[in-house]
Amino acid sequence: MAVDDEDEAECTLVASRDELSALRTQLKAKARRPTLTVLAGMNAVGRTTSLAGDVVVGRHHAAGFSLDEEGISRRHAGFRVLADGSVLVRDLASTNGTFVNGERVQEAVLRDGDKIQLGSVAILGFSFQDELDEEHQRRLYDSATRDALTRAYNRKHFADVLPREIAFARRHKRPLSVAMFDIDHFKKINDGHGHPAGDHVLVTLVQKVAAAVRAEDVFARIGGEEFVLVLRDLDLTHGLQCAERLRALVQTTQFAFEGRLIPVTISVGVAQLDDGCSNEQEIVAAADRALYAAKHGGRNRVEASRHAA
Repeated sequence: MAVDDEDEAECTLVASRDELSALRTQLKAKARRPTLTVLAGMNAVGRTTSLAGDVVVGRHHAAGFSLDEEGISRRHAGFRVLADGSVLVRDLASTNGTFVNGERVQEAVLRDGDKIQLGSVAILGFSFQDELDEEHQRRLYDSATRDALTRAYNRKHFADVLPREIAFARRHKRPLSVAMFDIDHFKKINDGHGHPAGDHVLVTLVQKVAAAVRAEDVFARIGGEEFVLVLRDLDLTHGLQCAERLRALVQTTQFAFEGRLIPVTISVGVAQLDDGCSNEQEIVAAADRALYAAKHGGRNRVEASRHAA
């Protein structure tokens, strides 16, 4: 049967539409990346990670997705993105097992919406998300853990993390120090230069300090001009050295707002986890006492904790 030019054009148009629809489906699938989101646990609810290649989830801080939760092994489970885009989860000989939708598995191919339990309380949600979904999840997590003005971690996150860091230090017999500091005479900065200038000082200080500390250190804003650092693997001597470097950094930084220089210094108190500070309340109280001593000793100085009787 002969096909005239009009019929051929219509066939070509239909084919083009079908091809375009298929291409759109492919692009949409490609844009949706496999993602893990912490749905339940002691500390990291809302935290997400996109999967690419092989990712290990475990308690060890060097894991691809580190979760220091109750009952999670150092290398608990591995996630592998397969050639067809699906994701395989494999238990890595964990102590407490890996469960998918309530069933213990050695390995399983995940489906969109599956729930993966690791250890006693941590539950991960598996889903395919596009960039908008991922950005939304990141914003939710940030809003729950970050200070809105400075982007340092907030007080709640610090309170959640400190017990975990103490448990890590105890478990691995490693030192841990806490450094607490605040900005000297911050009220005078606000009164003399205005609150926008005070906000500028806070933001600039956080940027400087965050760039100077290690990735494993937890840096949080816990009050108006008060901050805290959790220093993993640092004893009191090295914690004092870190605090002194930060004190000198702030003193030598030029804080300028609307063309006016603002002199800024900090006072720092440091405490170490030891027999005199055995839990989060005691080490925070000891660091706070040391900070008080630094302020009353003249400010712009670092003081070590002296355990109260």
